[in-house]
Amino acid sequence: MSIKDRKEKEKEIRRKQIMDTAENLFFKNGYENVTMADIAEGTELARSTLYLYFKNKEEIYLAIAIRGSKILNKMFNESYKKGKTGIEKMTMLAEAFSKFYKEYPGYYNANWFSHSVHFEEDFPEIDELIKIRTESFAIVGKTFQMGIKDGTIRSDADPVKSVLVLTASIQNVLNLTPAVELHMKNNNLTHDELINYAVDMMIHSFENKQAKK
Repeated sequence: MSIKDRKEKEKEIRRKQIMDTAENLFFKNGYENVTMADIAEGTELARSTLYLYFKNKEEIYLAIAIRGSKILNKMFNESYKKGKTGIEKMTMLAEAFSKFYKEYPGYYNANWFSHSVHFEEDFPEIDELIKIRTESFAIVGKTFQMGIKDGTIRSDADPVKSVLVLTASIQNVLNLTPAVELHMKNNNLTHDELINYAVDMMIHSFENKQAKK
């Protein structure tokens, strides 16, 4: 290994160390409650050293959001391969999104909350985040197109609008309001029960009922 390659590897290791530490702090304490000084203390690095790798904590958070987007994208690709028909694939994609929320709550929140974080325009990673999210959106859109073609999804369902409505609806079920939580408690409903019911109801709304006859 050349000196240049070794330095690049060491740089990547240090960058990962910073991201891992920041990730734990963000997930545990919340993005707003973490400072660069906290991250420096957690990595046992001088605060000035952090700025050699990241411009500010927004850029670190962006890198973490990309991590989460890559995981979700991989889950989508794996789920897409399992189903045979469009409606089966759509069901699995919706379940994959729910699974991502349950198994990776920190990454889910990073992706959801990143929309409200101000990222400077000169962050090159923004293009990567957009690319990954666009790929995930395209997978769902492709599934709708397949379902319309094989007859398992209603032919009058607009793929783009349907994906947007489906995504927004699932996110609303995952991010409950206090009022909804109150009614769930009063009716002895768990969050998992509501999520599963919502996914089933949304998938059925796109299903071509005539295909079953």
